[in-house]
Order: sequence, then C-alpha cells, then structure tokens
Amino acid sequence: MMKLPFFPPRAARLAAAACLALALGACGGDGGGTSSGGTTPPAPKTDTLSGTAATGAAVANATVTVVNAAGASATGKSGGDGRYSITIESAPPYLLKVSTGSGTVLYSFAAAAGTANITPLTTLALHDAGGKKPLAALFEGWKTTRLAGDTVTAAAKRVNANFAALYTAKGVDPKAFDFFSRTFAADGKGFDAVLDGVSVSLSCSTTSCSETIKVGESVYTYDFSISVAGISFSGGGTTSTIPSGSKWELTVRGSANGAPFEQTIGNIEFGAVPASADGAQQVVQQYGGISGGVSGPGVSLNYSYSDLSTSYEGCGSCGVGSTIVLKSKGSVSVSGTASGITIPPTTTRFDYTYTYKRTS
Repeated sequence: MMKLPFFPPRAARLAAAACLALALGACGGDGGGTSSGGTTPPAPKTDTLSGTAATGAAVANATVTVVNAAGASATGKSGGDGRYSITIESAPPYLLKVSTGSGTVLYSFAAAAGTANITPLTTLALHDAGGKKPLAALFEGWKTTRLAGDTVTAAAKRVNANFAALYTAKGVDPKAFDFFSRTFAADGKGFDAVLDGVSVSLSCSTTSCSETIKVGESVYTYDFSISVAGISFSGGGTTSTIPSGSKWELTVRGSANGAPFEQTIGNIEFGAVPASADGAQQVVQQYGGISGGVSGPGVSLNYSYSDLSTSYEGCGSCGVGSTIVLKSKGSVSVSGTASGITIPPTTTRFDYTYTYKRTS
C-alpha cells in the first residue's frame, strides 16, 4: 500500500531543484543544450470534465458540449443518471451546455478540470455573472468573450443566498455547498431535492434575457444584490472531512517554464490527504519561502523559493467521487550538482495543481 505525504514536498524539491521540474525539460528551460536527432512533440495536454446534468430529474442520454478558451469543442453523452464525462484539449476556462428533453438548454462553467455539474442553478448563476445577456451567444463567442472564475463564484454565492431557506430545509448547507463542483446524485435527495423545488426559465431577445423563477408554486423575485456574508464555499467547501479507511487518487498537472507535466498516483491512504487550507499552507511552508540544501545519492543542491502562493478547495463531507484541489505556484532558484552534472544558478517558474479524488 502506497502512503505519501499529502503534498510530496521532498520529491518536489528534488525534482524542481534539479531543474528537471518533475521530469520536464533540461536545466535552464530554454537556455541550453542541443540535440543531434529529431524530437517528437508532446501530445496535447487534455482535461477531463465530469458531473451530473439534472433539473431534479436526471437529464438522461443527452449530448453535453464543452468549449475551451481556444474555441475548440468536444461532446459526450450523459447516462441514465445524468452523469457525463468529456475529455477536451486543455485550455481553461470551459463553458458547457446540455439540452433537456423539453428543449431547455442548461449551461455551466469550469475554471479547470474536474467536476462541472449542469443544472438550472448553474444556468442562473451564469445568467447573473454574464449581465443577463444570452448564454447561447456567450457559448458561441467563448473564445473571445469569457467570464472570470471569481465572477462566476460570486454569482453562485448569490444563488445560495437567495435559496438559503430551501437549502436548509433539504439538509444542504448554503454556506458551504458549491453546486458547480460538488458531486451529487439525481436521486431526489439533498441538493437534488433543492433542484426539485426550484424552476428557472429565461426569456431572451438578441441582446438580453429576463428570468422567471419559482420556488415550489410561488413566483420568486430574485435578488441580484443580496448579501453573501458567511458564504465561503470553494470547490465544495474550504475544509474537508477525510473518512477513515478511504482511498484516494492523486493527479498532478502543471508546468515548469511553460513545459507541461501530468502524473497520476493511485491508492493513497486517507491520512495522506489534506483536510484544510491551513494544512496545505503548512506543507508549502516546509519548502516555500526559504533557502536551503538538498543532498542525496548523486545530488548536492542549494535552492531558494520565492513568489510562492497556494490555494485549497475542499470537499466538505467528501463522499466517494469528491475532489480536493491544491494549487501551488512560484519560482525556484537552484545551483549545485546532480548525477555528476554541474548546475549553474538557474530559476524555474512552476505552476502545479494537485487533485485528490476519493475512489472508495
């Protein structure tokens, strides 16, 4: 059984400090070295988006389309339970759409790979974030006109604030539940029961849309300027409860000096998974913002990190399929020797995303 620190600091130090940046490129990035033969260009990096399309009832056996920031699109099919999965060339952020059996088109957003549910509430949040302009036009013009993730998150918080009473009645915490990225089932329970209790209809001209919203049978006047005090969700919550005995899969994606990297490690024990932003920050501080040395078989290096930042997106109660996302970026300057090679002072800029997914 493999057991890793939740964020592999020593491995990351050794790899980055050796200018390999987790097996990416030669020392110095674009600065040196020649090759006597041709090289095969790396395959384009891809991202996978998955989630549930539902209005309460599952949007079953429907075509889901996603478009990336470069204007490329990909499609997939939802299952009988509304679940879908699509792989697309990596170019976030992403906009998604699906047509329900009644002909209504639902929309969603994803700032990165991972979970992206598609529901009337994701559609309502995008209606708000986009200034009540037609979402069909936003989808078609996504390459040149996109929404910022922070804008979408702010609108999602307003959705939760507007329907806080309904959330609470159905046993869902409106302060922590991110309906864009929190895994749920179209089973009439929890958040799906919230969807059963809300209807959203948009009526659009060529330049603007108006909304008709009902909670139960009553028409609801949506408050686009409602206070969101206390609502702090991010990827399903800013903390995580890691169940004893659970197993997880870690996928590391990112780049060093612009060169892409991706690796997946399975069978990670629950004790090696981060439970909070504080824990993530403490681990980053094991190597972040300091200078020091690393030594090992064939390796003697001095390193210094700068401009480090980290973010944490928790998964709340962390059911099977839930994800935790830790992001870390900054610069590392290194000098020394590795495998008999002298490394002159070299700086590498890195940006990594660590995605933990509960598998059992």
